[in-house]
Amino acid sequence: MRGWIMALAAIAGSAPAMAQPAIKLPIAAGFWTNDDQRCASARYGYIFDGKRWGSVYYYGPSGNLGPVAELQQITQTRAVEDGFTQMQFGGYDGAGYFRVKPTGVDRALYRVGAPFREDIQVSDEALIRCPYQAMSPKMKAAMRRFAPALAK
Repeated sequence: MRGWIMALAAIAGSAPAMAQPAIKLPIAAGFWTNDDQRCASARYGYIFDGKRWGSVYYYGPSGNLGPVAELQQITQTRAVEDGFTQMQFGGYDGAGYFRVKPTGVDRALYRVGAPFREDIQVSDEALIRCPYQAMSPKMKAAMRRFAPALAK
């Protein structure tokens, strides 16, 4: 009996991990940028690919360097006050936070709360979702590199 238990434990330990299911956020997957930017010329923004969230950008004096992506696996989401959904990364849920809520069709408000001294400093960004076909060739290349499933 003990041999069977050991064998089952060994098999379970060697089985490949199951793929993480898509994360539920109240916004559509895609490339999101500030609402004062034009999709055809945006050099920075955020990617939500159904499992990860983070920034993607070109940098340098004329946006000629990059692209760089800082995508994090979303491990959990939960509804919080004011209609926001909070994202948790890597099992950590500390004093700071990352939240998003829809404000219209392909529009959202992204809120970041960062610890500062004895308070939380809050910043909001109004975002729009850019269709892939409306993006610049450079940003399309970034999407193909960092979120190929969204490059359609």
